Amino acid sequence: MQPQHAARGWDGGPRHRRKIYRHRAVKVIGTIMVSVMLAGFTAVGERVRQLNANIEVLDAESLLTARPDTRSTTTAEAAPGDPFGGRAVNIAIIGSDSREGDNAQFTTDNPGSVLNDVNMIAHISADRTRVDIVAIPRDTQVPLPACQLPNGQISGAESKAAINSAFGKGSGFDPEQTLEGVACVMAALEANTGVYLDGFILVDFAGFAGMVDGLGGVDICVPYRIESPNTRLYIDAGLQHMDGTTALAYARTRKGTADGHAMDGSDLRRINRQQQLIGAVINQVLSSGDLSSLPKLNSFATAATQSLTTSPALGSVQALAGLAYSLRNINMDRVSLMMVPVVDAGDGVHVRLAASAGAGGYSAQDVFDALATDSPVPGTTAYKLAHPDPAATETSEASDGSDESGEASDEVYQASGVQASVETAYDPVQVTSSGATQGPSTGASADPAPDDGVVTGSNAPVTCEVGDWGDSY
Repeated sequence: MQPQHAARGWDGGPRHRRKIYRHRAVKVIGTIMVSVMLAGFTAVGERVRQLNANIEVLDAESLLTARPDTRSTTTAEAAPGDPFGGRAVNIAIIGSDSREGDNAQFTTDNPGSVLNDVNMIAHISADRTRVDIVAIPRDTQVPLPACQLPNGQISGAESKAAINSAFGKGSGFDPEQTLEGVACVMAALEANTGVYLDGFILVDFAGFAGMVDGLGGVDICVPYRIESPNTRLYIDAGLQHMDGTTALAYARTRKGTADGHAMDGSDLRRINRQQQLIGAVINQVLSSGDLSSLPKLNSFATAATQSLTTSPALGSVQALAGLAYSLRNINMDRVSLMMVPVVDAGDGVHVRLAASAGAGGYSAQDVFDALATDSPVPGTTAYKLAHPDPAATETSEASDGSDESGEASDEVYQASGVQASVETAYDPVQVTSSGATQGPSTGASADPAPDDGVVTGSNAPVTCEVGDWGDSY
């Protein structure tokens, strides 16, 4: 069955469960493939200069003061052109929800919003054999450090606030003050993770949509009809071909209805969709013959570079291509996407970082420590190879179900963008303190979702199943 184009209407009639097959699974993360595509231009001097001019470069690191002492040192031989040659790298990936300029066309809600709605840390190991992308939900409650404001003054620290308020805090709620906004996000990430950030990549609404359009759209498995007035998304179930505007709405949707049932507004479920879109972009790059032509490659490279605001170390085609080349031999089982373990903050919306060993026997700090020390991240293939008996790590949790603070352990939520079965691809796997997974109660037979919330290039699904999902949204 061919992919449908995103539908704007629905006749409300019955829908039967059906299975739709799509191309091979993900093989490498989106940012790497962008770099690979750009590398094709490195021999064309004038075109390289034009593409470099598209990338906005900001030295946000110059505004950071108290930083973790976990910056990696050179431990491996550097590949040609690798801007971080021979050492591990941690890069902040920030998604802005600014409605300024070209972004205004994509939304009608919160016109003055200045939030960092996507917060990820991409870790590349020193030996270039592992890539781990860890997402931190936007509603995670954390302490926010003091940040430099555009007027030169210093804002006060906050004991608890949603992490997605860091950009507004640093920018003075002025969407044009990107430098201070990004610096405050980086400061918040470093302060709460202990991970030294070697750089950042910032993408806004228009930039994301432009990259998808540069590919000619992407195919996405939608397991149920979604109606979301907030994001203008009205789309039927099935394998849908999405343009940039529709893909952006799909990534942003938290509220509305799914198969007529109210969605709960959870960012945890939205992270699933965002990660699936990363996978779809990669799949399109790898499986489509369109990019074999120079015009199509030129279109995608132009859109990709125009969408990026980066730190100086990543601010050129040559640097991006060099980093991509250093990863040329990576085993795709070692490329993973995951969400940091979090627990309910008690208000039904916000979450907090999981302080005790939960799913898989690890906490949020265990994940951050792995990033900081260039160790395999818990739950990933590399970690499992180093720890062949995962059950042994689960015994570290207190027998009474309490964490270090003496509080009762909440359910630990872990989300992956593409699970072993797309029956659960849009809902986070809810993992109890004992490690048992709780998926949607559909009654349908499906492969069990991973118990670690990790997606790698080897476990992405190849089918798209749709049907009535009851009230699991």
